Amino acid sequence: MADAREALLYGVADPLHYETPSRLDDDASRYPQADRAAPPGWRRSESGLWVNLTPQGAPPVGQGWEIHVSATPRTAPTALDRTAALCLAGGVPFAFLRSERALTTMSGRDAPRVDAGRFITVRPRDDLHLAEILGALLDALDGLPGPYLLGDLRIGRGPLHVRYGSFGGRHCPGEDGRPVPALVDPSGARVPEVRSPAFQMPEWVTPPPVLEPHLAARRAARDDSFPYVVRGALHFSTAGGVYLAEERDTGRQVVLREARPFSALDDDGSDAVERLHREYRVLAELQGLDCVPRLHGLRTAWEHHFLVEEYVAGPTLLEAVIGRYPLPGRDTSEAAFRAYARWVSKVIGALSSALDALHGRGVCLRDVQPRNIVVRPDDSVVLVGFEYATGLDERNLPRVGAAGFAAPAGATGAEADRYGLWATWLFTLMAMPELIDLDPGKAAQLEVVARARFGLSPTDGPRRPEIGRRNAPRATPPPAPEAEDLFGREPFDWPAVRDALVAGILADATPERADRLFPAHWSVFDSGGHTLAHGAAGVLLALHRVGTAVPASYTDWLVRAARLAGPGAGHGLYDGPYGAAATLAELGRADAASEILAAARTAGLPARCGVYGGQAGVGLALCHFAELTGDRSLLDDADRIARRLDTLGRDGAADGVLLPVTGGVLDGFSGSALLQLRLHSVTGDRRYLTAARAALALDLRHCVTMPDGTVQARYGHRHLAYLEAGSGGMALVAREYLARADDPDLAAFTATVRPVCASDFVREPGLFRGRAGHIAVLSLLEPPDRDAQPGPEALGSIRRLSWHAIHTDGSLRFPGRGLRRLSTDLATGSAGVLLALHTAFEGRGRLGSLLAFTA
Repeated sequence: MADAREALLYGVADPLHYETPSRLDDDASRYPQADRAAPPGWRRSESGLWVNLTPQGAPPVGQGWEIHVSATPRTAPTALDRTAALCLAGGVPFAFLRSERALTTMSGRDAPRVDAGRFITVRPRDDLHLAEILGALLDALDGLPGPYLLGDLRIGRGPLHVRYGSFGGRHCPGEDGRPVPALVDPSGARVPEVRSPAFQMPEWVTPPPVLEPHLAARRAARDDSFPYVVRGALHFSTAGGVYLAEERDTGRQVVLREARPFSALDDDGSDAVERLHREYRVLAELQGLDCVPRLHGLRTAWEHHFLVEEYVAGPTLLEAVIGRYPLPGRDTSEAAFRAYARWVSKVIGALSSALDALHGRGVCLRDVQPRNIVVRPDDSVVLVGFEYATGLDERNLPRVGAAGFAAPAGATGAEADRYGLWATWLFTLMAMPELIDLDPGKAAQLEVVARARFGLSPTDGPRRPEIGRRNAPRATPPPAPEAEDLFGREPFDWPAVRDALVAGILADATPERADRLFPAHWSVFDSGGHTLAHGAAGVLLALHRVGTAVPASYTDWLVRAARLAGPGAGHGLYDGPYGAAATLAELGRADAASEILAAARTAGLPARCGVYGGQAGVGLALCHFAELTGDRSLLDDADRIARRLDTLGRDGAADGVLLPVTGGVLDGFSGSALLQLRLHSVTGDRRYLTAARAALALDLRHCVTMPDGTVQARYGHRHLAYLEAGSGGMALVAREYLARADDPDLAAFTATVRPVCASDFVREPGLFRGRAGHIAVLSLLEPPDRDAQPGPEALGSIRRLSWHAIHTDGSLRFPGRGLRRLSTDLATGSAGVLLALHTAFEGRGRLGSLLAFTA
């Protein structure tokens, strides 16, 4: 969920690509203070959406108490004027959001919960200064409303809050080994800073006396008259939670829908409480309908508002589709597809009838999507989520709804419901409706594919409303047929696909920017822009390997970015400097590669063990450079890493490296096996072969034999065969082992993985967690004596890339993780598709053609 909210936050500034929020178009609502020059004796800077003002000569403070001021759009100018005046007069560093739109964005429904609502940050020097500044701010801001900040201690009942945290840019490994913000404990050690929706202090911190009354008020903040006991959380957002609860007196199960005042702002400024009361009024009008929950009332506890409604037993339609969809691991026979299609027809029919019943009462839901539909055991449905409900014929309504399900702008309420009905039907058959937001032309293509896959006639299912066609941008050509033609040619035209992919990547390059060279997954803005996974190194490597001449200016860009990578960036092969250095060496920049490698080696080793951002990836990079340069010390360092990882596998502990929490070639012990196999190839020492088999055995413990006999890896509550964190990547490492030694068990394992990777439906196209990775696995698992062309399973999956492809004016592009924005990066976007297809058509079975610098 955190990733989903970060993705949404990085999606506010651009409809096609993930963008840093700093590029938000908010000039029209900037606060005057945001554009003023710093007063004499002060430094002014901007970071993202924040404007920072710091007294010149102020000593740096790495951690401590900081004061947060929350605000509503109405009160923000007053709060900023008064706070800025106090801080400037007292020489206190402070920062503030630069515009009303920035405040609305950072207080919105999709903002990260622990940051939502924060408007101003004030940083006192010490505890005594904290008391002084708090007193002054209480006098200045008393009575101004503002949202309660989750994770902070509220000061009084106004907009002031405090928390103890880091603000000096320190990092340390988190629980999974990835860099996280760090505090320094009394021993001088760096420890992860805990950021949660509940207020917490580090155990060694003693709160200053000025905070004691407010801590006492927090402890006393309970309402024993509240007649419900919460039994579990169903959903969280900045608006509040949705809880399964029990009535104290009767034991009746109910659902509590929480709304926090001034929180989860919409673009029009309405907050969670306003929407909750609207939902209450609408539900009151709809009582008596079997398709809406019974209403039990509206309550207030402390400051939070709760709508109390009937608990309806059954999954959401989203959960039901995930549980029923005919995927590998389950029954995928023709009979199973027909049975699933019949179930969809019954549920969508019930949904259509439910919407008709609402419309009969003059109400439109406007947010028809699978999360807002509960499926009863008899397959009837109940609609929830009436926050945006309106009258039947209202016009000029703002566009609302989940990605892929929101009706085009200009739809009436009734049209929005019919569009949501159609999009929900399409989702049940082809769970990728987000593509239509990127390219309206995908709607017709996906519908044709869905009908063919499930044997439906042209009249089955709801009709797509004309509003979806009427409002399609006129300048947009019909890309879906172009993509189908490109991927459907006989014989398959790999050079044409390659050239179109390269054209799309190069067209989207932004060498004038310092933060990223190519559009990518949102984490490119945290990683420094230079990495293999999401940064320039991965894209340039893919271009180079397919024979494209990489512009010297792009290589120069990579050199600069790798040199400037910050402390929060990763430190491994795919997330850090080692991958950038190896890429530069392959691009002919040996001096820069040596410089970046040397700097990386002085910074120590990452705490993770895998190939992506851990010690196995570092060891593989060292082996690569040892072979390039003949430097034996690099091989010795790689050997020490291999021994440490072998110890970790055997003993469950090793100095400086954490046990992986999942399996897979990029994050699990398969990465350790890959390093051991590389060292075996270089040295011929069979102890590495033994260590590799032991590491593979540890990863295989994450695997499960599914009902259809295929093998997939457990990943949380899911079972996966992806390249990154599934049995597909493990099978490639097993294949490398089998090239060196016989092992019937591993041979049988690889055979059970192929059918999963040959699945006709894969939601995303990317390399690490999508169809491109499946294509690469299928190609590399082909018998070594096959010809250069992909086998029929791989070729079929390659052709189905047209489902995801957006092909315009000779350029081919692909959406990244979540299908919400286009991406060019190696892990999630076009460069990964390009490298996978290169592996399939030209890789000749070499793992190193896919997993860079690993073999």
